[in-house]
Amino acid sequence: MKTIKTLSKYLILFSIVLTSCTNDEKKDPTRLNSQNTIDYLHLSFKTPDWERKINCDKLDLYPNEINDSTSTVLASSASTNETFCFSYPRDSSKIVKAKILKKHKIMATYENNEPFQFSQKLPLDANSIDDTTKRLISLEGFSETEYNQVVAVKYLKSEPKYAVFIVECKYEMKANVISSSDISKPITGTFIFKIRTNKK
Repeated sequence: MKTIKTLSKYLILFSIVLTSCTNDEKKDPTRLNSQNTIDYLHLSFKTPDWERKINCDKLDLYPNEINDSTSTVLASSASTNETFCFSYPRDSSKIVKAKILKKHKIMATYENNEPFQFSQKLPLDANSIDDTTKRLISLEGFSETEYNQVVAVKYLKSEPKYAVFIVECKYEMKANVISSSDISKPITGTFIFKIRTNKK
């Protein structure tokens, strides 16, 4: 019930960012490379049944402040119906500290409440993209096989109200099938997002 209530809180936000990502599997794997330049923004996932790398070059995210310390960004891929929630510090001065380059908690879908947590929902397989009853939803956890690891952070630019960063992460999580909670699947992947934080 808690997840349903939280999900309804985000429906308006999803209407704003729903069309941000497109599927693109032809480009090489990406990261913040040694030349300190950006390759391309993306989100990837791999389950026992399917995998995709989604090009998010056009993803333009704005923060949703959920508590005194944390903002989130949310979006959905039109091509795969994958949706995600990534959280990070509201204060730009706290996003570049070396101590954040570690593993953080995976959360139940849309239940992020602290910086650098990750949660997501996606179809069970490539044949379930349009079947809303066959969805994998992330489970809260923090272990050797349940984590979101911040790999790199790069300051990108300043805007009037925000400082803009590129954040790279890799993750492992467990997810249940929404229509069959006794079925659990592992999901692994990576993402590089452009995010905005408040200037202090």
